Amino acid sequence: MHTLLDFKEEALAEYLNSALRRHGLDSYVFNVGVAPDGSPLFSIACPNVSEMNQARYLIYSSTYFIRDIHPEAADELRKIRWEARRKGRQMLLGLLTSKPALVFSALALSAAAVGYLLDL
Repeated sequence: MHTLLDFKEEALAEYLNSALRRHGLDSYVFNVGVAPDGSPLFSIACPNVSEMNQARYLIYSSTYFIRDIHPEAADELRKIRWEARRKGRQMLLGLLTSKPALVFSALALSAAAVGYLLDL
């Protein structure tokens, strides 16, 4: 089983699971334990990797899927998408400002400056 998303609300997990199943995916909801704040934690899981990839596309990218679900669930899904994009941007910014990237940029700029000076 491959975990797609974790939810604190069982009703939301069940509803999104039913929406995924309407789109032909084989997915299940499991009670996976307790969250750090003490609330129960529910997870949507898929048995196959190919179905997991399709489910990720539906959850994170498909506009058809978000228009197909209830407005309250769509709002929660938009929050999940926004959070995923924010994490992706932070990871990209972290890579661009990492020490190896800055060293490489400094070396490239130095090489360009030396090349320019030698060409004069």
